[in-house]
Amino acid sequence: MGMIEAELKANPVLTEYVLQDLNGDPKLPFEDNSFDVITNVVSVDYINKPNEVFKEMCWILKPGRLAIMSFSNRCFWTKAISIWTSTGDADHGLIVGSCFHYAGGFEPPQMDIDREIK
Repeated sequence: MGMIEAELKANPVLTEYVLQDLNGDPKLPFEDNSFDVITNVVSVDYINKPNEVFKEMCWILKPGRLAIMSFSNRCFWTKAISIWTSTGDADHGLIVGSCFHYAGGFEPPQMDIDREIK
């Protein structure tokens, strides 16, 4: 799932994809309990309706399965949500953890910080 069709089409490992802007429509177009793992790679900082998106993620995940949010201190600052740009790295983990908490249905989140990028 993504917003830029050219990038999705260029990904050789995809067998299918969904083109969607979650800020325009946070409803995930998948059946409940249909995924073992959900990943969100360096875009959680752009979601302007995180509670709705995280609730949707909870519904489409199979019980006890995994949701992974990855993020960095690099982003398009003019596109990121204001709470993200007005806080620092440690706070970003708390923001994402709060999204899991307030969505309900998730186990308490765990954070793995790898501060060294090579």
